[in-house]
Amino acid sequence: MLVDTKITIAIPCESCDNIKIYEISLFNFVNTKNIEFKCDCGEANAVIKTEDYKMFWANISCAVCQDVHVYKYKLSQLIKGNIVIRCIDTGIEICFIGKNEDVEDLIEKYEKKSEEMLKDLGFYDFFKDFDAMMNALTILRNMDREDRIYCDCGNDDIKLELFTDSVEFRCPICNSVMMISVENRDDVEALMEKEEIVLHKSSFECIHSVINTDLNKK
Repeated sequence: MLVDTKITIAIPCESCDNIKIYEISLFNFVNTKNIEFKCDCGEANAVIKTEDYKMFWANISCAVCQDVHVYKYKLSQLIKGNIVIRCIDTGIEICFIGKNEDVEDLIEKYEKKSEEMLKDLGFYDFFKDFDAMMNALTILRNMDREDRIYCDCGNDDIKLELFTDSVEFRCPICNSVMMISVENRDDVEALMEKEEIVLHKSSFECIHSVINTDLNKK
């Protein structure tokens, strides 16, 4: 019997939030015992490893909790496909493995479910400009992962809270606060140009336009 060893892997990228689809053959593991899957944005989404070609370990960068989860599968499970991998902490789907057509169906269901969840939570109505806020959060998440959001009191564990048209940064050590407006695409583009966001010790800053900020563009 001819066995189809081609598998498709789909992973929502932790960095850019796009769903990246990878197609490989299990024969690729003959030349290497681990394969890394990178998004077009450069982010490493996953690594699949094997020692004996019977058991495989999938290290998935979770787009939900920003942690790395490890899952173990038999070769027969990968060949069979229809694998839905969920975040260990939240139960939200973070990866799909299977045949191409099956994965496409799973992605369609995932996107529909995500859309319905956002509607149910009232996200679209809550923010003044939903798309601007989502884009801003992607930028801020990347900055935070690269330690480019911090307070000059020495703390880099900055808390974030969302409002309808702005984002609040708060330092839990010195209680400094910075409010940044996210009302439209212009705010997002200005935010993209910033190299870092620095809160000032025990201060409060309310920034209505990120174009006129003290965000330390170097």
